[in-house]
Amino acid sequence: MVATRSITKQNGVIKVKSFAAATEKSKREQIKALPVTLLSGFLGSGKTTLLQHVLRSDHGLRIAVIVNDIGSINVDASLIRSTHLLTKTEEKIVALQNGCICCTLRGDLLEELIRLSELAEFDYVIIESSGISEPEQVAETFDTRLAEQLAAVGGAGAGGQGLDEAMLAALERLKDAGGLEKFARLDTTVTVVDAFTIFNDFQTDELLSSRRDDVVPEDERTISDLMVDQIEFADVIVLNKLDMVSKDTKRRIKDLIVKLNHRAKVLESEFGKIEVKQIVNTGLFNMELAQTGYGWLQDLHEMTLREVNGKKMVTPKPETEEYNVRNFVYTRRRPFHPRRLFNLVYDKFILQQQLDDDEEVAEDEDVHMTEAAEESGEDEDEDDDDDDEDDEGDPAPSFPSNATILANKSSHPLFAKLFRSKGEIWLATRPDRAGEWSQAGAMLTLRGGRPWFCVTHPVEWKTGNREIDELVEYDMEAGGIWGDRRQELVFIGENLDIKGVQNELDKCLLDDKEWGSWQGIMMNGEESNGSGSSEREMKYEKLAKAFEDGFQDWIDDDNLEDHEGHMHEHTH
Repeated sequence: MVATRSITKQNGVIKVKSFAAATEKSKREQIKALPVTLLSGFLGSGKTTLLQHVLRSDHGLRIAVIVNDIGSINVDASLIRSTHLLTKTEEKIVALQNGCICCTLRGDLLEELIRLSELAEFDYVIIESSGISEPEQVAETFDTRLAEQLAAVGGAGAGGQGLDEAMLAALERLKDAGGLEKFARLDTTVTVVDAFTIFNDFQTDELLSSRRDDVVPEDERTISDLMVDQIEFADVIVLNKLDMVSKDTKRRIKDLIVKLNHRAKVLESEFGKIEVKQIVNTGLFNMELAQTGYGWLQDLHEMTLREVNGKKMVTPKPETEEYNVRNFVYTRRRPFHPRRLFNLVYDKFILQQQLDDDEEVAEDEDVHMTEAAEESGEDEDEDDDDDDEDDEGDPAPSFPSNATILANKSSHPLFAKLFRSKGEIWLATRPDRAGEWSQAGAMLTLRGGRPWFCVTHPVEWKTGNREIDELVEYDMEAGGIWGDRRQELVFIGENLDIKGVQNELDKCLLDDKEWGSWQGIMMNGEESNGSGSSEREMKYEKLAKAFEDGFQDWIDDDNLEDHEGHMHEHTH
């Protein structure tokens, strides 16, 4: 038996490791996967205070806490119980090229989780995600396909440019062991919410870069979008600072949280104090569920195929009206007239659309012209009227300033307290692809989404799961010749006028005459769906002439990967 010894220096401490090659396999078999809680929290929400509470508490568990900045925790060493560990990592991003999981992984977490697992001195790990992190991206570090991904890119050495030796060794270790699940598993995702600021954060146009020095100016994520991401992804939500709000506001917040993510367990807290065991060893995290859709969206869309009076029917869940915060699903089988939809939203929501670089330059020039006009006191919209019919032959109206849009939304009888909406839309001028609609507060993101199933080969959408495939097939049949094309949007808001919102959206649909014209264009040729490229281009040209559009062109599918996350506001 050959013994080897390695001496390393880390953080000024010399460590000596001695092990025998013959016993390495048995040592690996003894490693126990550590359960992990991922703790997210919006800026200033109080997650640091919660971590202080964890480190000072006696809960019978030996907990290691991984943070980005030990100084920010500010816990005197004498107050940290001897069974706990506070450790810091410097963020390392590892790029994986074939992208079956995510384009990047948190390499620093991989290293530290492997180290803690092999120490075998702790029962549990809590990871503090930075206030600007999207929890889904950090959670993907735990994806069970990581080992396959590493093997596909040829192991650590294939993508090792720019990575230090410790990172390369960790990647190779993961590859040999069969994935991170041999060392750690994600048990619970927790989000801390600031009850005092939550409603204000839904009504802001601020970017993250405006509040944080550690966010680059090119980062165009918004406050409201990040907050919603963190709430919707959580298994447990801690409502903190409840001592700073009234009983009525507390009830309103809880109603909203339940609608945004009703599968999450909600804990009430003051000064970050909770029962620690309520956020550890819950077994609540489910990667497949988390990656296939947020709780409220998935459950609201959840439908059951039943046999009623001898006929198969899809029965959706009923609308929920038991609280002041209400939700409903808007579903229609007719396309939106893009200009009418644009006219409905452009001055009530701050639109974020995906742009090519050339479009971005042109947009910047338009913004400067708009700002100059505002400074000179000119009102570019003064000649606008609300008659959509008259506007359809004219250029799309100019975007108002963000301040004007925020004022319009906050005073609008239907949209003032619309907190969240998400789903897919069908535009008359874009018949082959769904549009992805995602609204959080005043921010509305619109971009090109998936191809409709009816224009793709069944092999592209069949899952092998009979129940799911039957639902898709039913949906295709229900749409007749136009397949699964439809409007399907989920709305969540306080005291929502459901019929009022439905009526406004219905006005944006093609009327009977327009619908007949649209179908005539689409049915002209060999196929109504999936026609050849030249025939498709001809149809697109005719649709563009028949129906004015106000939205930016969607980036082609071939370019989507290069432009992922390249979102832009249309006002400043």
